Amino acid sequence: MRYLTLSLLLVALIATIGLGWLFDQLYDHYQQTENTQITANQNTDDTQAIEKLGLGLAKTLDVLPNRNKFIQQWQKNKQAYTLSLTAVKDVPLPIELLKSIKQGTPLLLETSNNLAFHYYLPISNELLILKLPLLSLSSNLNSREKAEDDALNYFLTFTFYFVLLLLFLLWASPLVRQLLALRKAAKAFGEGNLKQRINLSSISYIRDIETEFNHMAQRIENLVADVKLLSSAVSHDLRTPLARIRFGIDTLKEEDDPILRRSFEEKISNNVDEMTSLVETLLSYSRLEQTMLAIKKKPVNLSQLIRQCVNSHKTEGVNIRYHQSINNINILADKNYMNMLVNNLLTNAINYGEGEVLISLKLKHELKKDCIELVIADNGDGIQTEQCEKIFLPFVRDNQNIKKVKGHGVGLAIVKRIIEWHHGNICINRSIELSGAEFLVQFPVQRNLY
Repeated sequence: MRYLTLSLLLVALIATIGLGWLFDQLYDHYQQTENTQITANQNTDDTQAIEKLGLGLAKTLDVLPNRNKFIQQWQKNKQAYTLSLTAVKDVPLPIELLKSIKQGTPLLLETSNNLAFHYYLPISNELLILKLPLLSLSSNLNSREKAEDDALNYFLTFTFYFVLLLLFLLWASPLVRQLLALRKAAKAFGEGNLKQRINLSSISYIRDIETEFNHMAQRIENLVADVKLLSSAVSHDLRTPLARIRFGIDTLKEEDDPILRRSFEEKISNNVDEMTSLVETLLSYSRLEQTMLAIKKKPVNLSQLIRQCVNSHKTEGVNIRYHQSINNINILADKNYMNMLVNNLLTNAINYGEGEVLISLKLKHELKKDCIELVIADNGDGIQTEQCEKIFLPFVRDNQNIKKVKGHGVGLAIVKRIIEWHHGNICINRSIELSGAEFLVQFPVQRNLY
């Protein structure tokens, strides 16, 4: 579920912060550009209008005899625009500007607070100065401009929420597909299709759930298969000793010779022991799935564990060679079950071999991922190719070696189950060096153990 949480947090951050910042930047840039253009256009229009107003006033005042009184009256009305008359000689202007004004071209001067339009009055040889505040040219937008601004705001808001919704839909669509696939797989599995599994993708929000579903489905399938095999084993393997016991009891009733009676009693006792052993084996194997719930994985020095198993199996007539690439190879596993796994494979190699056993342990580097590789080989007859897959099923034994060693065919089934618990795999090959069976076991490497 961590992928789901992280992806949801990432989408939320991108949607709220990233999109908000992006739209703010676009809006500010647009507003700045629009305001600059509007202000420039408006200033140009206002300047031309005021310039024409000043020209009209200048022509009128030039012919009025009481123009000073007109200006005083103008000032009393507290107009935003101020008027004043100044003699040309009192205004320090460059000669070129003065010639231009006298030719009828108004002069515009700008300060930090106001604008001043200068007009020449040829009759009185004076300059009419029309001043207005600078802010007067930065008036509010007209109703049309406000409407356009509001429309822009609405458009950007709608676009923001649309992109936000689209982003969440893009994020949620894989999750919806994965949940629908999970629902479909669970429904098919519930209807009896025990082979149903979920195809894991490289990127999935619910990868943990999908993985656990596949593990659960595999365990249920194994349990159902084990129940069938157990019932088959009980009906087949128990039938023979039961028949012998029944025959022995019937014979014992009719036999008076104490020596023969003692012989039949011993045979009946051996058959009972065989049945007891088989029942205990059945019960032990049936408890394997329950034991998995209590499995405890800790760092285990696999190199040292194999050396201990080799030392405990050293006997006369058996040559066990052990090679390892490095001194310490660690694995995250349950030590007891790893010990059981190595002992079972080693016991099989000793029992079915001809006195030569070769064990190798190494770290193998592959393109996709590194792995720990354990190989146990013997110099026996090997295992037939058609039996390589079946040999890992409980109560299944190799036909050509079935009479060589007594057993119930559960050891390799336990090995297979332990390897599955530790997310490894096992395969059977023909040993190149010893020509017998070669069991190749691989486990994933835990980087934090090195």
